[in-house]
Order: sequence, then C-alpha cells, then structure tokens
Amino acid sequence: MAFLLGDGVINLTPAEAKTRKIPFRSLDQKQVSTLDFLSDAIVPGAKSAGLSHFIDHQLSAPHEDNLLILRYLRINPPFKDFYTSALKAFEISVRLKYNKPPLDLSEAEISEFISIMRQKKPIGWPEFIEEPKQEVPPAPFFYFVLRSDAIDVTYGTVNSFDNMDIPYMAHIEPAHPWESPS
Repeated sequence: MAFLLGDGVINLTPAEAKTRKIPFRSLDQKQVSTLDFLSDAIVPGAKSAGLSHFIDHQLSAPHEDNLLILRYLRINPPFKDFYTSALKAFEISVRLKYNKPPLDLSEAEISEFISIMRQKKPIGWPEFIEEPKQEVPPAPFFYFVLRSDAIDVTYGTVNSFDNMDIPYMAHIEPAHPWESPS
C-alpha cells in the first residue's frame, strides 16, 4: 500500500503500516479497536497483520484500485458505510446480549457471538443505524466479508505461505513480494 508521508510516498505492507502507526484516514479509533478485536477473533493474526490499516487504506482508495472483497462481490461503493454500520451493529448487538462493550467480551463470549453471527442475525442486530442513517449489512454477510478480507491480509502472501510450510502456487506469480523480507 502506498502512504503519503511528509513530502513523499512510501510503500508499506499493512503490518508495516501498523508497526509505524500510520494514521487512519477513514475509521476512528473506536472503529479500529472494534475491527481489530472482531477480526482477530475470526482470523487469529489479523490484527498483527494490519487488517485495520488495510481496510482503512482501501476505504479511501479509488474504486478501480480497491482490493476489498466487496468490490469483487460487485457491491456498489463507497464501502465505508458498510464497515462503519456493521461495526456499530456489532456493538449494539453485543451490548444487548452480554450487557457490556464488545472489547470486554471473554474468549468464550466472542466465540459464541461469532458462531451466531456467521449463521443468522444476532439479537438486536439492527437493519439501519441512525445518525447518520445507514443501512446495515446482514450479520452473516458482514462475517463473510470481514473473514475474507482478514484471510487475504493475514495469509494471502508468499511469506505467509512459507511460514505455514505450504508451497505458494499462484496462477500468476507476483512480480515482487508483498511483504518486506524477514
């Protein structure tokens, strides 16, 4: 990903952007914390792989350059409302079910909630969010999209395949690695 830093542009992986604490452009800190928590519970390692930086960066990218799974599913842009409304719905639903904020859930509670979320609409998952009025994606669809993006960022690189001791067999081999050499 390319980031404007000072007078120049630098290319960083999502993990490098996280490590260098590149500022977020589309998501606020509460949304980032919620996204990190939920995505890491769905795909362990997503937070350290920099998924929140990847999504934030892609939310401000031109549609034709966007790499989010939503583009490939032919969902109409902009994509920011999709993520922000779903994260808000997640928070609302968790508070109704567990009477506490999402980041306070135990491992068993978040696992239970994700199990429900991937199959059906959790209790309290709204269809719309007010202020500003936004349509909320169905919970199972949000789960699918978030999981797909998390898997791409966490495991979809040559280095990740090497770390898992799986041969990388791309149809078209990338011209350069997506990650800095370790």
